[in-house]
Amino acid sequence: MVYFSNKFKLFSFILLGFTMTSCATVNGLMSSSDEESSSEVKEISLNKRLQISIPIPDDSRYLTDKTVIFGEGERFTGVLYLLHEVSADEVVEFYRVKMRDDGWSEIAIVRSDFVLMNFDKEDRFATIKVNRKMFDNSSSEVTIGPKSDTTINRSINIDNNSGMNDEPFTIQ
Repeated sequence: MVYFSNKFKLFSFILLGFTMTSCATVNGLMSSSDEESSSEVKEISLNKRLQISIPIPDDSRYLTDKTVIFGEGERFTGVLYLLHEVSADEVVEFYRVKMRDDGWSEIAIVRSDFVLMNFDKEDRFATIKVNRKMFDNSSSEVTIGPKSDTTINRSINIDNNSGMNDEPFTIQ
């Protein structure tokens, strides 16, 4: 009888462990991330849309703690963290069409657990990361800033006569 009691306790302990772990996993999937739930979510007003001057999907909301806006209009620079009530695929299609219609050129798109798109327009760049969420919801992180060829060219065009080693550097 003691043997049965010990087996029952062990089985109960293991079952309780699995139950608690699965509840934590389901809870993590069902709720937003801690950063999103602690941040204030606001609707994007017409004034904000004019200040940002890039296409934004209708009914998008933004997280105040993760959004940083410098400048306005065509000189807007910053990061927008948006929440959408539509699927990631719909948001990606929106950005691909509307950014092109607004004069942006698509440079690249990478599809994985998220979708990463790069655009450029005159002297500016835009990187848009679209995240998939539960129940056909999605979020996007839009980063826009000035483009600088000087920095890129300086890092690519290395003068071999500068006395530098041709060997790659190592991290120790």
